[in-house]
Amino acid sequence: MPTGLRMMLGAAALTAAFAAAPALAAIELEPGTWQDTETGTENGKPAKPDVSTDCMTAEEAKDPMKAIAKMKEGDSAAQCKTLDIKQNGNVVSLKMQCGDAKQGTTMEMSGTYTFIDRRHYTTAMKMAISFGGQTMTSDKQVDSKWIAAACKKK
Repeated sequence: MPTGLRMMLGAAALTAAFAAAPALAAIELEPGTWQDTETGTENGKPAKPDVSTDCMTAEEAKDPMKAIAKMKEGDSAAQCKTLDIKQNGNVVSLKMQCGDAKQGTTMEMSGTYTFIDRRHYTTAMKMAISFGGQTMTSDKQVDSKWIAAACKKK
């Protein structure tokens, strides 16, 4: 799964899962190997750019936003106060607030996915995680491009 989608799924996995997803119009991508170029900042300082490749299965490509619905199932739904997902044409926006400030752990995330075509999309994601009196922030952009129909086995 491409880094942009992994970034959102990984952050949500930290706080576990949520209630039912809103219905979104189908966005389809090309299955195969994708190259993700991630840039941005962590805690206000430039982060080292990261280029990676991932395999997107035919199922993931057919409905990449279906992963959001799967994130919203599970035992920790009560820990997230907000999960707002909106689609406007080829742009999907996401806002999420999880945790409990009284317990000292919170996560806020907002971002957009812009689907340019079946072989190219971009992600912009801002996140702040507070734990034990410390706050970590990130402001990342990912440019995801399809590069091959076949996936290399790892």
